Amino acid sequence: MTLAHATDGRPVVDVDTPATWPRSLADLIYTIADAADLDEPDLYVDLELTDREKQVRDLLRGRLLQAQHATRLLDHEADAIRAHGLRPLDAALVDDRLEQAHERGCLSDAEREVLRSQSMVVAGRQRVASREGQVCLTLSAEATSHDINGVFRLLSFWGGEAIYWQHCDAADGIAQRLRCLGRPALVTAYVDLASPGRHLVFKSVVHTFVGKAIGYAPANADVLYRNAIPPQHIESIAFPGDPAYDRLPGLPTA
Repeated sequence: MTLAHATDGRPVVDVDTPATWPRSLADLIYTIADAADLDEPDLYVDLELTDREKQVRDLLRGRLLQAQHATRLLDHEADAIRAHGLRPLDAALVDDRLEQAHERGCLSDAEREVLRSQSMVVAGRQRVASREGQVCLTLSAEATSHDINGVFRLLSFWGGEAIYWQHCDAADGIAQRLRCLGRPALVTAYVDLASPGRHLVFKSVVHTFVGKAIGYAPANADVLYRNAIPPQHIESIAFPGDPAYDRLPGLPTA
């Protein structure tokens, strides 16, 4: 297969597609996988691989990792991501989303103010501390259809967790409004884990690769990326009706 490259020329590695793994990385991963003695493949998360994480990240240096950001977008927001990339969570991002939705008639004055006052960056300061200043992604697109609960709210409620967190357990009112705004979207982006920033991956990059190598399709990891993702590192935005979205069964379609 032809390997994908970012516009800056760097090759892109997809954990779901072993053909994209550099040979040195693949040799290491399959050696670890072959040595693993697991009763069930999902026990890959229990492997003691802490000492391998830095080695794997070093082998990825100079390459970008493909990752997915699940969200719900209004059309102008999709255009902004294509033009400007993904921004880390902060109060300015929350205000921008609310203001632009209000300006386009998607939110009333009252709805905008309630959502602002109850947003995670205002009402949930303690909770937002672990999310502020980062873009949240997952490494595996294939895992999305195996862990529907992990992305269902992100795809069902507009605004991201920082905006919808106080309302996602309600059945009507603003909760119903948030379910009607925008469309579910999977943003495929490229991340550079060697770039400056304390990027966190749970459980780890190496566990994800090893899980894939032993044939466990749901193997995945959450990435807390501490930088903005520039537009040249946005591969695509897939909505219901697009093949890249529809190939993953069970996701919200409206």
